[in-house]
Amino acid sequence: MIVYTYILAFIIDQVKSIGSHLIFYLVVVRRFGFLKENVKDMNYKDMEKTQTENAIPRLQAQLLKMLESTFFETASLINIAAYTVFILQDLTLSDSFNFNEEVLALIDSVFLWIFAVEIFLKAFASGGTYLLDKFNCFDAVIVFLSVALNQRGVKAKGLGVLRLLRVVVITIRKITGN
Repeated sequence: MIVYTYILAFIIDQVKSIGSHLIFYLVVVRRFGFLKENVKDMNYKDMEKTQTENAIPRLQAQLLKMLESTFFETASLINIAAYTVFILQDLTLSDSFNFNEEVLALIDSVFLWIFAVEIFLKAFASGGTYLLDKFNCFDAVIVFLSVALNQRGVKAKGLGVLRLLRVVVITIRKITGN
């Protein structure tokens, strides 16, 4: 029974892997990239311009436009406000009340991953110049350090204070427009 279970798990894993590679190839390579090996496959006259064009700058411009949209900025501020409430609760009320630590760690992980993805997208969209700003670099270090420590299960109150400071500075920068 164990051997059959192992074989079934192996087959499912291989099918999943092939499917994810196929989706990656179709979406990323064929849509946004250009491979010289694919030149012989594409003989469309109207597609010649898109074959030689690099789609990364176009993707970065669209991503930057999305990140600077009013909807995304509003969603980011709402996320920051919710995280502020969560951090304040964690720093002040966690000793007084008996909260489930696993649930708090999961909520913290979700917020941190959202912030990490946002930093990664902003760095990619700006071509890396986003991280040249000292505060943005400080912000990225705090977020990625928090993600790494959270994945390890380390809970540091001092890091919570830094994250709260990070939230305050982000809020001030969003309000003032700097």
